[in-house]
Formats: sequence, structure tokens, C-alpha cells
Amino acid sequence: MPAELQSADLQRSVHYDVVVVGAGPAGISAAINIANRKRTVLVLDSQSPFSKAGKAPAVPNYPGFTYATGEQLGEAFLEHLDRFEVPLVLEKASKIMADDDGFLVFTDREMYRAKVVILATGVHRLTDLEGEDALVGRGVSYCANCDGRLFGGREVAYIAYSPDGEEEASVLAEELGVTVNYLPLYVEEPSLPESVKVLPRERPDRLYSRDGKVAVELKSGPLLVDGVFVHKPSVAPGDLVEGIRVEDGHVTVDRHMATGLPGVFAAGDATGEPYQIAKAVGEGQVAALQALRYLRERARAPASEEPPVPAAAAS
Repeated sequence: MPAELQSADLQRSVHYDVVVVGAGPAGISAAINIANRKRTVLVLDSQSPFSKAGKAPAVPNYPGFTYATGEQLGEAFLEHLDRFEVPLVLEKASKIMADDDGFLVFTDREMYRAKVVILATGVHRLTDLEGEDALVGRGVSYCANCDGRLFGGREVAYIAYSPDGEEEASVLAEELGVTVNYLPLYVEEPSLPESVKVLPRERPDRLYSRDGKVAVELKSGPLLVDGVFVHKPSVAPGDLVEGIRVEDGHVTVDRHMATGLPGVFAAGDATGEPYQIAKAVGEGQVAALQALRYLRERARAPASEEPPVPAAAAS
């Protein structure tokens, strides 16, 4: 990552016109177009920017970059982003909630405010546990930062697919007074405070409700807890934003990249095939231009009214 991006990261605030979730081709394209119109924008990603596309040994079909490698193309994208001084923060977006002035975007470390959100999360490939989806908001959470305080003095299971979950589990136990049973689903040896109970490494079979608790079905028998936190490298769009429409793992959008939820747009691989850099860049630009239009109409509308959703998105 260029040094300029790191310094921009240190200068970030918590209030933005637009928060872009995802630092791939679509997210970077959207952020550049937002910044070009002098609007404030933040890019969030739990992984290194351009991480997926950057692995391509050659990209023969991106105009202007004949047979560039993914790494070379990624460096060019990030340099462009840096020229606009857009802050890029390596934090995982865990939950996005509507509020009176737009949206609250919770990450594993911080909370940001945005008037508009653009989802450029890529394809979510991690399969949910059986029963997980049905219990989201009813005992299952992906956001310790926003939901952890609800479980003070209670017992939870923390299912982690990567070592990044160790920090959140530690905060739950040491700062919020939660009894944490930590289930690592990765090969590295966990490094956690003594207050966190580390369970044997085994993938749960399913999650279900039982006697007012959430049961984590393990080979050794069910673990009954008050709640379950699931830490994944990224959160599926349908779990990230309540009410968003998802079909076959992809966010449903119209030609304006509008999701049908006012102020929420999506672009890139998250919206479906073809999984191509050029397609992602184009959709990122469309999402940005429509987000800017939404902001203009929002500023003109009476305080009690939301700007209209494009007809294709509303249908």
C-alpha cells in the first residue's frame, strides 16, 4: 500500500457523504468518482486492497493496460485513489443500520456515519452454518462492536474463521464482561487472555434455538449459550444490510446499481457475473454517479421525505 494511503488513513473522520464497502476494482472506481465531485468518501475492506484481482498473473482484456499483471493494475488503481486522498481503512464492515441522517456503518473497531452506502464486497463464498441465517438478529450476530454490550454478564459462543476474531473475543471478555467460549475454525494456535475459554477445534454441525438459548451443535454435544458471534473475513451482503434483496448469493440491483433500499447501491462481483475487472469498474462508476444524484435530491427534499428510488429499483 502506498505511504500516502497510510497517512490518509490517520486523517479519517467518522462522518462521510459516502462509505464504500470493498476495495476491489468496483469499490475503488466508485470512490474515485465520488471524490472527483468533491464529496467525502471512505473505503473499508477487511483485506488488503485489490486482493482478489491483484493475484491475476495477466489481465489481457483491460483497456489501456495490455497484458498487465493483476498486481500492476492494482498498484495503478491505488495510486489513482491516493491522488484523490481517499482514506482506505482496513477494517471489516460488520453491520450497516439506517438512522435519521443516513446510515451507521459498524466495523470490528469503529462506527462511521454515511449518507449513502455503496456495497462492493465481491462474491461471498463462505457457506453459512445450518440454522445460522434463521437466527440472525435472534441470537446470532456478526458485530461484537455494536451488539456486544447486550451480552454483558451473559455467556456466548464466538465462532472464528480467522485469527482476526481473537481481538473481538478479547474485548467481549475483558471490556464488556461477557463469558466467551471461543471456537477457532483455523489452523493457527489462538492467542487469547485466560478469561476466554478456548474450545477444541471442530466445526459446528448447526445452530438452533432451545429453551430460550442458542444451541451450537458439536460432536461432543450441544453448547447452550445466550448468543453466538460469528467472525468471518467478510459478512454476506444480506447479513450486512437488513432488508437487502439477494438472489443466488448476489445483490439484486437495477441499471442504476440501486438495491431498492434508499441510499444503498451495489457494484462489481457482488451483483453477479461476469466477474470481470472492466465490468466492476463500470458498475462502480454508475453506482457513484447515482449516489451523487441521490445526495443532490436528498439535499433538495423536505426533511420528512426521502429522495425517490429509481422506478426500476422500486419494481
